[in-house]
Amino acid sequence: MTTAAPAVAEEREPRTSYLELFFDLVFVFAITQVATLILDDTSAAGFARSVLVLGMVWWAWSGYAWMTNAVDVRSAGVCLLFLLGMAGSLYMALSIPDACRDEGAWFAAAYFAVRVLHVVLYDRGLRADAAHRAAFRKLAPWFLVAPVLVLAGGLVEGDARVALWALSLAVDIAGTLTVGGAGFRVAPGHFAERYALFVIIALGESVVAIGLAGIGLERDATFVVSVAIAFAGVAALWWAYFDWAQLAAERRLRLEVAERRGPLARDLFTFFHFPLVLGIIFYAVAAKKTLAHPLEPLSPAGRWALGVGVAAYLSSFVLQRYRAVRIVAWERIAGAAAALVGAVVLERLDAVLLLGVMLLLLVAVIAVETFRLREVRLRVRGD
Repeated sequence: MTTAAPAVAEEREPRTSYLELFFDLVFVFAITQVATLILDDTSAAGFARSVLVLGMVWWAWSGYAWMTNAVDVRSAGVCLLFLLGMAGSLYMALSIPDACRDEGAWFAAAYFAVRVLHVVLYDRGLRADAAHRAAFRKLAPWFLVAPVLVLAGGLVEGDARVALWALSLAVDIAGTLTVGGAGFRVAPGHFAERYALFVIIALGESVVAIGLAGIGLERDATFVVSVAIAFAGVAALWWAYFDWAQLAAERRLRLEVAERRGPLARDLFTFFHFPLVLGIIFYAVAAKKTLAHPLEPLSPAGRWALGVGVAAYLSSFVLQRYRAVRIVAWERIAGAAAALVGAVVLERLDAVLLLGVMLLLLVAVIAVETFRLREVRLRVRGD
């Protein structure tokens, strides 16, 4: 490890471009639309369909994040095609609230275009990197079959549509696991930054949800306390990731041998960041429901969105830490379990108080972990 450090330090890291940041703006809207989809149908089946749609949106965005990590997007031709993919993503996002109903074909067609264009851009951009291109071409057939299944799902209705879309996501995951990620070149700093920016997008949706819900509240003590607790929850979610966990994931990726970074990046970021983003969106839904009626108990859907959201968020770190260093994050496991228990046993608690309990739970997990791993935290932040 001591001999590998200088080589890592000499790597030339790309920076996140303004084009990538512009592209991400569409997914700010897409995350908002997923939250709308959840609020439109808070049944168990509705939550499941929302998770499925978010999974497809996540996979589309992740594909472009991998592509821009390896491909120079500064040329005019690539830039224009990239903007075309952004336009397709906008049509996809516009259709999300009714994707499982009467706008399934619109969503599917836009999704198909975005995914196929991604394959074209990625393959074209790797012309000067034969090894990486060969690795990607093993994955490309899977990434072309998956959107075809989505397109087929858009032409049918009901359970058949959901089944085809779920199969599409399964094909994407199976292909990624089968190919394994070997041969994919990963720039650690840029790659970790792209996923961190998506976490910021999801956190931004929580802030927007709180702000919109707070507009209609009477300006009294309940308004002050409810908004403060809701925002403090978002701040705790931010702290749990950006204080040092995000830096630790980037550092682990950077210290990995270049030939093995692909599988590690796939697991730490593409796979294990999904429950993190899902948890933030569920928290946003619960916060919005809380602010609508702060002095009444949350509905079962609201409680489960809150409990499962916090549990999924904390579980993401458990998966990441074990994959990175084979260490169990006991504090976050305990926090995730407590969040689920709280969603069950505190059903009669006023919504704002339940949100406050979840806030205290997050703060406790962060505090215990910070104390127990203080030396590791300081070392990672120092690096």
